[in-house]
Amino acid sequence: MLQSSPIKQKIKYVALNYLSDWVIVLIVGCILYGLMIGSVLPRDPDVKLHEIATSDIQSPIDTVDTQATQAKRQEAIGSTPSAYVYNKNLALIQVEKVGDLFDTITAVKKEDKISSDSSQTEINTAVQAIKDRLSGSSDSQLSDKTLGTLSTASDHNLQIAVDIASTGIYEAMNDKIGWNDLERVQNKASAQLPSSVLNDGMRQALNDVLHAYITANYSFDANATKQNKQEAASNVDEVVIHQGEVIVKKGELVTNDMIRQLKLVGLLDDHFNIIPFVGLLLLIGFIMFLFWFEYYRFREKQQKVSVKFLYMYAIIFAGAAALIKLCSFLKLTGVPGISYVLPLATASLMIRILLNERVAFASGAMLSLVGSVIYGISAKAAIFDAPFGIYLFLSTLAGAFVLKKRMARPKIVQTGGLIALVNVLAVLALFMFQNTPFSPVSTGLSLGFAALSGFIVVILTNGLMPLFETGFQILSPIRLIELSNPNHPLLRKILVEAPGTYHHSLMVANIAERACEVIGANGLLARVAAYYHDVGKTKRPKFFVENQMDGINPHDKISPQLSRTIIISHPYDGAEILRQYRMPKEIVDVAEQHHGTTLLKYFYVKAKEQSNTLIDESEFRYPGPKVQTKEAAVVELADSIEAAVRAMKKPNPVKVNNLVKNIFNDRLSDGQFDECNITLKELKRVERSIDETLRGVYHSRIEYPKDLKMKR
Repeated sequence: MLQSSPIKQKIKYVALNYLSDWVIVLIVGCILYGLMIGSVLPRDPDVKLHEIATSDIQSPIDTVDTQATQAKRQEAIGSTPSAYVYNKNLALIQVEKVGDLFDTITAVKKEDKISSDSSQTEINTAVQAIKDRLSGSSDSQLSDKTLGTLSTASDHNLQIAVDIASTGIYEAMNDKIGWNDLERVQNKASAQLPSSVLNDGMRQALNDVLHAYITANYSFDANATKQNKQEAASNVDEVVIHQGEVIVKKGELVTNDMIRQLKLVGLLDDHFNIIPFVGLLLLIGFIMFLFWFEYYRFREKQQKVSVKFLYMYAIIFAGAAALIKLCSFLKLTGVPGISYVLPLATASLMIRILLNERVAFASGAMLSLVGSVIYGISAKAAIFDAPFGIYLFLSTLAGAFVLKKRMARPKIVQTGGLIALVNVLAVLALFMFQNTPFSPVSTGLSLGFAALSGFIVVILTNGLMPLFETGFQILSPIRLIELSNPNHPLLRKILVEAPGTYHHSLMVANIAERACEVIGANGLLARVAAYYHDVGKTKRPKFFVENQMDGINPHDKISPQLSRTIIISHPYDGAEILRQYRMPKEIVDVAEQHHGTTLLKYFYVKAKEQSNTLIDESEFRYPGPKVQTKEAAVVELADSIEAAVRAMKKPNPVKVNNLVKNIFNDRLSDGQFDECNITLKELKRVERSIDETLRGVYHSRIEYPKDLKMKR
C-alpha cells in the first residue's frame, strides 16, 4: 500500500493538471460543434416544379454545371462558320489540262489519220484511243460525241477551239468559284462562245469542254473547319454555380432547369453525406487547438496559474459563441442592420482584463470565425458570412486593445465610444468595399446598431466582471485598482489606527512596484499588497515604533518573549483580518509571507542579554511560510529596507547603498528565497531599483540657518 501511494499521487496530478484541461477543451469544442452544425446540415428548399418560389435559394457550394457548359460549347460549335480555301493557281492548271486534251486529240488524229471523211468505225476507234490516253483525268468526263466532233475537226478549227476554250476557262476561273456558283459560271462561259467562227457541232463540243474543265477554286476545308470548331468550343468558359449565387428567386416560377441546378449543388439530395460533418469537425479542431495553445502560452508566462483560469476562459469563450447564436436569430425580425448590434467585443474585453492582450486578440479572431459560420447559417448564405466575420474581427480587436492599463473600470462613454467608433468605421468600410447602395433608412440603422453595440459591450463587461472576480476569486487589474483606493475601509482603518504604518506602507508600495516592473513581475499587485501587508499592526499599533508618536515604547516594560509574541503575530493577524474582509488570496499570501522565517534580532539579542540560559534562535524566528512569489519577495525586501532606512540617522547615498546590500545578502544567506522562483539576476536588479528609489527619497538637503529672514 505504501508503494502505491506515489503512483496514486502521480495519477491525481496528471488528472488535475492535464486530463481536466483536455476535458474542458473537449467540452468547449462540443458546444461549438452544436452551435455551428447548422452550416452542414442538409437544407431542404421548399420548392416544387411549376410553382412560385416562396424565398430565395442560394447555392451552398461552388460547382461546375457540366450540362450548361456542354450546351454553350455546342452553341459555339454551331455558330462557327466552315472554313474555305481559295486556289489561285487552279485556273492555270485547268488551262494546261485543256491544252493537254487538244494535244492528245491532235496526236491521235494524226496517227489514225482521222478527218471529216473518216468512217464512223475509224472515228469510234480514235475516240476510244483518246479516252484510253485520258483515262484517270477529268478529261475522261467528255462524251464520245464531243471527242468525235473534236477529232474530225480541221487543224485550223481545232486550234481556234483550243484558244477559245483556254481563254474561256481562264477568265471564268479568275474569280472565286464556290460549288454553289459553279453551274452559273459554266453556263455564263458557254454563253460567251463566239458563234461566228464555230459551227453548231464545235459549239456543242466546246460547251462540254468548258463544263468539264471549269471547276470550283474556292472549296470547303474540312481540317481547318474542324480545328476552328474545336478552338471555339475550348474557348467557352465552364459554367460555374458560385457559392451564394441565387438559383431560385422569390416570386419566380420554378422550372426544370432550376430543379436540375438545385440537384447539382446537392440541395435536393436524399442520401446522407458525412464529408461536411468531418470538415466542420476539422475546423473546430483547429479552433480548439488555437484555444489551448493560447491558454498554454498564458500559463507558461504566468506563475502558478490555477486551472480556474481555464474554466473562466472556457466559460467566456463558450458563452460568447452562444451569444452569437442567440443574436443570429435577430435577422428573422427583418430590421436592416440589426445583426451589427452583436456585442461580441465583450468577450475580448473581459479576456483582456482577466488574462492578457494576446489571448484576447487570438480569441477575438477565433470567435469572429465562429460568428461568420453561424451568421452564414442564419442568412441562408453558403457556409461563411465573410463580411460579417470581418466586422466581428475588427470589433473584437477594438475590445482587446481599447482598455487602458490603469483604468479602474471600462468607462461607458470613453471605452464604449471608442469601440462604437471602430464598429461604425468597419460597417462603412464594408458598405463601400461591397459597393452597397446607401439608403437613409438601412444605412442609418446599420450604423446606429453598430454604435449601440460598443456601449452594450461596456455595460455587459461592467456587469459580468464582478461575477467572474467573485466566483473565480480572480485578482484582475481592475480589482487591484479598486483595492488601491484610499477610501477602502481597511486602508482607512490603517490610516486612523496606525498612521505611521500607513505612511510606511505607502513608501513600501512605491519601492516594490518599481522593483517588480524592472524584473517583469506584477507591479500593480506588489503595490496593492504593500498597502495591506502590515494591516495586522492595527491590533496593537503602539507596539510598533512607527506609531509611537509620544516617544513611549511599551516594549521597555515587558519581557523580550512577550514582545516577540506581539511582533511576530502581526503578519498572521493581518492575514486573518484580510480574510475577514474577503480580500484576494494573493494579497493575503503577501501579508502572511512578508517576513518569511526571518529572525527578530533585536529581541533575540535582548533576551540573550537578560537570560543566563541558552536561548534557541528558532524561538525568535517568524514561523513562515517563506515567500512563494516574486511579488512577495520584493515586498519583503522593500518592507525591511524601508524600515531600516527610516530608522537611520542622517541617511546618505553611501549609507543607504551599504544597508541595501547588507539586507539583501542577509536574506539571501538566510535562505528566505529558497521557495520562490526569483533568480539571482533578478535579485540584483531589484537591489539596484530599491537603491535608486531610496536615493531619490533620502537625498541630501541644504541646512538653512535658523535666523534666515526673507528679504523684501
